[in-house]
Amino acid sequence: MDPQFQPLSSSTPEQPIKQVNPRRRLITIWIIAVVILVGLAILIGVLLQPKTSNQFGKIIRIQNYSQKINNLSNDMRDAMESSLYNVVKRNSDSSFDPTTVNDAMIRNNSDSQSFSSQTNVYSGNFIIDMASIKQSYQVQYAYSTDKANTDTGGSPVIISCLPKDKLIYGEFTCTDNVTQQSTANDAILAYLPYQSYDFSIKPDATKSDTLTLDVTLTIPDMDLSGDITSKQATVKMYKQEVVDWITLKAADPSKYTLQYNYDDNGNPIGQSQTGGD
Repeated sequence: MDPQFQPLSSSTPEQPIKQVNPRRRLITIWIIAVVILVGLAILIGVLLQPKTSNQFGKIIRIQNYSQKINNLSNDMRDAMESSLYNVVKRNSDSSFDPTTVNDAMIRNNSDSQSFSSQTNVYSGNFIIDMASIKQSYQVQYAYSTDKANTDTGGSPVIISCLPKDKLIYGEFTCTDNVTQQSTANDAILAYLPYQSYDFSIKPDATKSDTLTLDVTLTIPDMDLSGDITSKQATVKMYKQEVVDWITLKAADPSKYTLQYNYDDNGNPIGQSQTGGD
């Protein structure tokens, strides 16, 4: 073979490795880091943004609700905070947005709760204070743990104006569904809600004509196990006890619609009647 002619190599010559500009790499990393940080900031901002609405509409968030109230569903909290928004909206200037209130607090030592094992209903009340707008209200609630029958015999949440001696920021023009149904300073409202061994009673803000009082009679099953005459006598006795209690509080039973959880024959069906029997 002619030494002047050497066979060509079949392998491809190695390409030189490109060197990445360190400055460009640093800029790329910095841009990625900034994008991630901005994304995290946006996400955190969304998560921390005050909640202003729920399934019932706009709300005022009760800041210490979880520390004060137990045993109720999330739906009950939604109903309370939506009702609070509505009553503040009613009692504020039309240009004011109640969702901006961020200091709604349950007043210390104002909250109470009871449970009826016969009706499976939690009943309670508390006072809510809002220093920023100098308003306070009474909140009453009833919550049934019986999923098959969630009816508590009236409004699950009632928010009403407080008597003057309980206003810590001074007086303000206050109206609510309950006071619109009754005369100012109605004698019975100062004692509600009320619960004894034989019955519980609370105002119902869903009616528009007269003040309706929801009455839950706590009648043992054995007292309703007799004939129809015996049942009627038992129910009449319990209802008369309610009328007597209202009268004892210097109020006129005929002014109210008493909505019982038993009819006159002892059947557990809600039936309204005005005044006593």
